[in-house]
Amino acid sequence: MNSSVANDMLLNFRWHHDQSPLHKLTLGDLFDETVRNQHLNRLVNEFGSPSRAHAASMTAKRIGYVAALMIYARIKHNVLINPVKCTFITIPEESAKAGWLPVYSFPLATGAPIESTIEWVAKELYAQLLVPLVELLAKEKGISRVVLYENLYTYMKWVFITKLQEGATFQELIEVPISDFGVVKQHPIATYANEQKSTRKTCCLYYQTDGAVKSCKSCPL
Repeated sequence: MNSSVANDMLLNFRWHHDQSPLHKLTLGDLFDETVRNQHLNRLVNEFGSPSRAHAASMTAKRIGYVAALMIYARIKHNVLINPVKCTFITIPEESAKAGWLPVYSFPLATGAPIESTIEWVAKELYAQLLVPLVELLAKEKGISRVVLYENLYTYMKWVFITKLQEGATFQELIEVPISDFGVVKQHPIATYANEQKSTRKTCCLYYQTDGAVKSCKSCPL
């Protein structure tokens, strides 16, 4: 592991470092129906979710965050990413106050990427991982794909515009055909990028979290 890469991830993101985990979960694990059900029930029973729909939305937000970290590590440090091995590490004290707030980890091996950033984000990250996960989470009654995709989009915009200052790359992603993302009805990025507003188009339901004292800064409500 490159120490400078690890230090960057530790200092600037919710990167795993010596915490004692209550529970570990990889992105690949979420494709298993039994594991996914156990995870959503854990959020309801232990971490303040009033419903499985809320738990699904919080899960999509955490997926969006770790997807942003993967993009950052790939562009900034040429980290070779295997998305399904990305791990959520539950820290009980923090999660109990925030509707599940894990820390994250994935291998930081570096090398020359094979495909372009645009191809990797659209065809590998979205089409092979994020879109199938959204489809599974959207099966929960009371949550829609529109909300789940915006949960991902929020972090896509944050990492490209704020953390990487790659506005041109982000604009290219907006212009990529929706078929490259593995969807047929709505573009998972362009749908939310048409309006220059700081508020979301949809509500992620965070305000419903048990113990939440305020809504998200970008809440449309």
